[in-house]
Amino acid sequence: MNQWNQLTDIFSCNCSENTIPECAADNICIAWPSIISCIDQAFTGQNRRKALDFGCGGGLFCRKLYELGFTVTGYDQAEELVKAARLNNPEGVTITNSYAMAAENGKYDLITSIMVFQFIADIETTIQKIIPLLQPNGLIIFAVFNPEFIEENSDSEVFSGFNQKQSGYMELKKGVKVEVYNRTEADYRTIFNKFGWQEVFLDYPAFTEEFLARYQMPFATNKPEYLIQAFKNNNL
Repeated sequence: MNQWNQLTDIFSCNCSENTIPECAADNICIAWPSIISCIDQAFTGQNRRKALDFGCGGGLFCRKLYELGFTVTGYDQAEELVKAARLNNPEGVTITNSYAMAAENGKYDLITSIMVFQFIADIETTIQKIIPLLQPNGLIIFAVFNPEFIEENSDSEVFSGFNQKQSGYMELKKGVKVEVYNRTEADYRTIFNKFGWQEVFLDYPAFTEEFLARYQMPFATNKPEYLIQAFKNNNL
């Protein structure tokens, strides 16, 4: 069984315009504004054509991309999360657990991947596989854990087993441990540069006082939780 299916109750949460669920609050309030800012810089309304959300989970960012004017495909391997994502999105958004179907819908102008890459062991092969799905002038933007955030929380109830190693475990639900690969911005930059892609955006969005006053996090928040990077083809 895909371990992410066991976390569907956490990652399938929904939200309305006026309500942000606690399960996704840090993602939506801290990571999303940075990602959307990058997208707004790269795309006008006229060139917001096709977008792929790689590892879409419960599909909340697919819906946001749709609201931003893109034709959206969401891909995730976990069957139960795909079911939830379909419920969380309008009919105009394609949600699939078939990589072949996601690839058939390319070429994409934009690929997003929010909190996915750090859970993939062979990330270089994955990146090599998905960047050909982009248009020649396309943009890929992703969010992963900030290594300093992992270091700050390495002995918490959520993160364990790092001990100055590159990988450890995240346990958001008792008994369900997910391996985390703690890579730096330089690690990702080296991989993308290898394939001829250049970094065009970098951010470590910090927790805000307003956010911390509203939401109780199960970990230390002195360091930014997210590392956000975007890349474009350097060969154009």
